[in-house]
Amino acid sequence: MLRNTFLYAIGICFLMLAKVKNHLQGYAAKNISVSEVNKCIEYDLHIVEHWSFYLRNYTHDANCLVGKHVLELGPGDDLGIGLYLLSKNCSQYDACDVHDLMQFTSDSFYEQFFEKLQTINSHADIDFLKAQLTAAKQGNASKLNYKVSNDFNLATAFVEDSVDLVFSQAAFECFDDIETTISQLNVVCKSGAILLTEIDLQSHTRCIRDWDPNYIHRYPRWVYNLFWFRGIPNRLRPYQYKEAFERAGWIDVSIVPLKRLDNLDKSYAGVHKDFADHKNQMDYLSIIFCARKG
Repeated sequence: MLRNTFLYAIGICFLMLAKVKNHLQGYAAKNISVSEVNKCIEYDLHIVEHWSFYLRNYTHDANCLVGKHVLELGPGDDLGIGLYLLSKNCSQYDACDVHDLMQFTSDSFYEQFFEKLQTINSHADIDFLKAQLTAAKQGNASKLNYKVSNDFNLATAFVEDSVDLVFSQAAFECFDDIETTISQLNVVCKSGAILLTEIDLQSHTRCIRDWDPNYIHRYPRWVYNLFWFRGIPNRLRPYQYKEAFERAGWIDVSIVPLKRLDNLDKSYAGVHKDFADHKNQMDYLSIIFCARKG
């Protein structure tokens, strides 16, 4: 009991600090040093392979990327993921973000990215990829189609009934209104389109997530909302994502836990009553969520 009270109070401090930081700094792009460029490149390559692995498991199709029109939600700081997907014979890469972080990525990053890509895939058409990147930067027609939308309106940003695959990495948990996002996906996605997203269900605050990953679930809604800012975790649980997609007509929902707490009782210790029911799967810290548009 004493431990939970202590963690409740500490959590309030972290929520307050996160809101103050967001108010003062907003959402800033990372200042990537030369030593970090290789890490970012490896991250981009890893994420695509990570998605591909789970997509193959879901579809039972070894060529699940070939010829596909891909939409990524919340692509982050660079277009490395899109370039790598195009090198794997995707037909089109669209991406949407609220913040224009791509403007801060240097040309040298892409030079090193292309060098790395050439070493791992000697058959990659680097000239084609460079041409697509140049066209995208100049605002011309490109297989790399990056959109910045302050209201994150997918339906107005992209062509109706065009998308085959939707990917995102630790983005869905930051969406304030997933029902609206899903309804917009219904507009831009083809029938039979597949969504695959990794969802980070735990706290995003690095200082506390390792020893109290579920601290954001200790509070009633009204307390949590006092510290709300755009991008704060929405605290939705796996079953709520499943129900929201199924209400919108998506089928074949699959939820695969990536990271779990090994002590089930401990995962529920101190959580608010809204999360106390075991249907919340509080031992799930991150998941791969897949669904198919019906």
